[in-house]
Amino acid sequence: MSDIKRMLNEGNLRFHLKITQELENLETKIKLPRYPVLILTCMDPRIDIHRIFQLDPGDVFVVRNAGNLCSQDSLRSILLAIYQYNIKYIIVLGHVDCGMTKINLLDLKKNVPYEFLPYTSKGSSGLFTETKEFFKPFIDELRNIKQQIETLRRLQLHKPEVKILGMLYDVETGWVFEYDRLKDLVTMENFREHYKTILREKQFQFIDFLDTIKDEIIDTEDFNKMKGEKESDKVEELLLDTVLTNKVKISDDIQNQTLNIPTILTKIQVPKIKFIGVKIHIPKIYRKRNENNDEI
Repeated sequence: MSDIKRMLNEGNLRFHLKITQELENLETKIKLPRYPVLILTCMDPRIDIHRIFQLDPGDVFVVRNAGNLCSQDSLRSILLAIYQYNIKYIIVLGHVDCGMTKINLLDLKKNVPYEFLPYTSKGSSGLFTETKEFFKPFIDELRNIKQQIETLRRLQLHKPEVKILGMLYDVETGWVFEYDRLKDLVTMENFREHYKTILREKQFQFIDFLDTIKDEIIDTEDFNKMKGEKESDKVEELLLDTVLTNKVKISDDIQNQTLNIPTILTKIQVPKIKFIGVKIHIPKIYRKRNENNDEI
């Protein structure tokens, strides 16, 4: 316990250090949330909404539980968001490799204290059914997203302006796949079968996005080559010396292969750190590269 408390406290101290150095800002001058969006997602610690979508604190509502379920309690939060904060979009964000597909109900029934479970049956078969109903495991992430969307669409009978969307996050690659692309796929098995095509479409979408931010890319020649390769339906061998190659490992649960996906070096402004009375040591390698006018 003491190690956990120390870790959390030191993390907060580092957070406060960033505040004092103006690397973090607590001021919010906008009405919360900034966007009329609520994201219902899983409690899995790999799902960091603000990193995945590059959001700031205060941008959206986030409701989390095991398996991103529209449970009674999550519905309470959703109704508050709609009627109190005028939320217009609800996004169900499921993810690949969800722990809710791996639950052992027999172990749960045996290990969880009886007093925490709403058991009414006396027979063992009834207890198993009620344990399943309480924890609500599922076997297919894609089907689960569709089920939660259908449950939430009841809200549209009273609030037709509220849009219900679905997305699937791949924890191994960082890609988010839109529901419009996945809705015709029945199960995760179908998703795996079409993964290579879906991923290639996502790569093309990424290259199109780069076209909108090409001024931020260091080497426009590399970008133009990438765009040309995209148009000729060749994603491989896109990179020159100034562009790094990442070996993106696709989850073994999806497909046993690796693809080359480019990582573009962008122009980064290094924030100034102000320490009163403290001399900052600059590594020699940094001095050398800076003297040669090399971009870092």
